[in-house]
Amino acid sequence: MHCPYHYILVNVAFLACLSFNSLAQTIPDSKLTSLADNEQWLDLLHFHQIGFIPRFESQVDDDSFFIAPDGKYSPKSELKANIAAFTGDSSNLELICQFPARFHWLTQQLPELNFPEAKCPDYEDWFAKIDPKSLTLSFPAAYLNSPSSMFGHTFIRIDRASGSNALLDYSINFAANANPDDNELVFTYKGLSGGYPGVFTILPYYEKVKEYSHLESRDVWEYALDLTQEEVEQFVRHTWEIRTVHFDYYFVDENCSYQLLTLLDAASERFNFVDAFKLSAIPSDTVRAIEQAGAVKHARFRPSTLSLMTQMIDNLSDDEIHLARNLVEDNKLATNHLQRLDTESQAKVLELAYQYSRYLAVRKKSDLPHLGKRTIELLSTRSKIDKTKVFPDFPTPKYRDDQGHNSRRLTLAGGYDGSHHFQQLEIRAAYHDQLDALPGYIQGAKLEMLNMKVRRTEVNNEAKTRLQELKLIDIASYTPRNLLITPISWHVATGFYRPRSAPEELSSFLNAGGGLSYEYLGQRLYILTDGELNLDNDIDKGYWLAAGPRLGWLSQHEDWNLKLEAYRPFDLFGAKFKRLDIELGFSFNLGAQWQIRAQTAYHSFYQQQTKEQAYQHSSSFSLVHYF
Repeated sequence: MHCPYHYILVNVAFLACLSFNSLAQTIPDSKLTSLADNEQWLDLLHFHQIGFIPRFESQVDDDSFFIAPDGKYSPKSELKANIAAFTGDSSNLELICQFPARFHWLTQQLPELNFPEAKCPDYEDWFAKIDPKSLTLSFPAAYLNSPSSMFGHTFIRIDRASGSNALLDYSINFAANANPDDNELVFTYKGLSGGYPGVFTILPYYEKVKEYSHLESRDVWEYALDLTQEEVEQFVRHTWEIRTVHFDYYFVDENCSYQLLTLLDAASERFNFVDAFKLSAIPSDTVRAIEQAGAVKHARFRPSTLSLMTQMIDNLSDDEIHLARNLVEDNKLATNHLQRLDTESQAKVLELAYQYSRYLAVRKKSDLPHLGKRTIELLSTRSKIDKTKVFPDFPTPKYRDDQGHNSRRLTLAGGYDGSHHFQQLEIRAAYHDQLDALPGYIQGAKLEMLNMKVRRTEVNNEAKTRLQELKLIDIASYTPRNLLITPISWHVATGFYRPRSAPEELSSFLNAGGGLSYEYLGQRLYILTDGELNLDNDIDKGYWLAAGPRLGWLSQHEDWNLKLEAYRPFDLFGAKFKRLDIELGFSFNLGAQWQIRAQTAYHSFYQQQTKEQAYQHSSSFSLVHYF
């Protein structure tokens, strides 16, 4: 009969207190203190100090991870308990098998002690199945439709020594164990506040590729890591130790990318990645830190199903694209129109139709009852055409996602707001807008958090310095539509600003909209229907609810960007305003981390209650630095 596990831990802790006295004469206290303060020991216990007020405790929030009763708070107590549990007559093979990475490290640090030869069948069978030879860091691109993946995601593939198909290797992933019934608002709140337990999962790599490349249509970068065999094996040993424990999950700092860094730190004394991420851990920044440390041998690009389809569409005529769609959506597979094409064009149309059928199945959750059968029919028809390769290889992007500008931004600006000159300091916590340097980022996308502007103006020879604007979030996704893929473009922003009609007061705002985007000759055009809510005690009824069209043109390039946008909201409820905003912005990159900008805007405003009418032209010039 087996004892409950918590009962075993209590007894082991008690025996450790007794048996450690016999070791006290063998190990000087100074050496114990040195080992307890050793970075590798702290990494194995996940003692990392983060936040504005760091606490010295393990980030593991699971009692089963510690042998000592106060092990979460005292690395020295945990060290003593581990040594006692692993050595002498009181050695506990069950705990040795539970913590192979700790056991391995202690045998190297204290070779003079009597460590037993441990036999751990379950662990050894698992280790043999993993068969570790090397590690590959996988970085799916940002996915704006999920709060937890807006900045991208990272996980690690453990490459096997035997076998040549990477899809059959295992991957380790850290994510929030969320309640599937929680809506997006609850999910976001709990993710920001640590309301979910974070857990590691070990899955076949093909399941992760299916999830990101097919289901979410996200491109994936794969980075082969430059680790020794000993470091790879210690990584896997530690993976075994944390595979069943939980951590409090936080979107901003203790997230997927951060926790993977803790595993790498625990695997090698060469690494100390997590100390650079005490306040936040954006996935691209963590990948950048690994690359800059010289821990990347090479990188490989894995395009998503959506990217492959887009490439195919670019190589076909509109008639051929329509034919591919009909081959999928019609009730019967009619190939008579297909026979009119030459064999190469037939093969191209069938390949696009096959990819489109898969896209409908996993992405759009199509209600076509024949879709599963049709996918097989398309594949069978394509196999009868003796053309092995009809599309060019998908080109590797010139810039990887980690080679873009840094996430934080500092901007110094000077300009004229229509009545006064001003100087402005702007600082943004994250991450990218549509005038920022494009390389390494998604075209047409914007994701900003905590963007603050402080402005100094002179009015009647009196200088005023005050908060001009604080955007909490500002997110936009302007993905172009084509004959097969029809995404909705959207944006949402909220925060505080000084209205041009009442610059002495801060107003809160919420702005959101949806619509369509198209691309022509590399230029992106969009039209959205926007809704806007402003709250301000100084306006009639204290609020203004409006809606109207937003039209824009984006021209984004490797070295420069241009954006023109017009917005005309119409009153719905609350105060009565007439407003028109037209803005033009230009940016030019000065290397990877510097940029200059010129922006100009025209604003007209009319308030029905006061009959106040104003026309304002503003302009500014900025120097931007990413850090």
